[in-house]
Amino acid sequence: MDKMKIEIWSDIACPYCYIGKRKLEKALAQFPHKDKVELVWHSYELNPELPKKALDKTFYQYFAETHNTTEAAIKEDHIELIKLAKEVGLDYNFDQLVVANTSDALRLIKLAKESGLATEAEEVLFKAYFVDSEDISDRSVLIELGVEVGLSQDQIIKMLDSDKYINDIKKDIEYSENELNLEYIPFYLFNNKHIVQGSIASEEYLKVLKKSYDEWEQNGVSNERGDIISGQSCSIDGVCS
Repeated sequence: MDKMKIEIWSDIACPYCYIGKRKLEKALAQFPHKDKVELVWHSYELNPELPKKALDKTFYQYFAETHNTTEAAIKEDHIELIKLAKEVGLDYNFDQLVVANTSDALRLIKLAKESGLATEAEEVLFKAYFVDSEDISDRSVLIELGVEVGLSQDQIIKMLDSDKYINDIKKDIEYSENELNLEYIPFYLFNNKHIVQGSIASEEYLKVLKKSYDEWEQNGVSNERGDIISGQSCSIDGVCS
């Protein structure tokens, strides 16, 4: 069955991407034609320079160093973010968060996408990173999470032992920057037309969803760009605000 697509560029290390996912899900739950909407997940890796092994420092130490400020200032900046997460039922644990490279996690989502399980993979990885304080660069963690969503251990190991999907992630990033002028994530493209950069209120997601769906139902996939709505986001240089 043909469906209207909502394309999403995100990274597991983006706190607003998880919050935005929850808010979009709430909007979809209120939308009468949700069975005719498809979420298409794309990758945008915020910090590819991070080593494959998790850092031996806290989240607050890492961000204080990379943003030339103090740990106290970073903690203060994240108080409101923790409140926003709680509003959508998420208990962010920045005190125990493991700072890790997300490349292999994004590759796992690509693998899951081939089986129609990308949304499920996004969910377990977000939860592992922000709530459960797991190292999502760790091979055993990725295997466990992949099996949890329905992938086989063998196919996960085979992927991790290869370079599969690395070029796909690069292509996602290049396309989003060069063709869509992406500057912030989460980044949503509704029916190839309307753009949302950042996490917005569920009611606003629903408005864009309804407008995009009506246009899709009447005219099919759009070939022009429409409105741009901005919300709370992480910039491509890793600053979240």
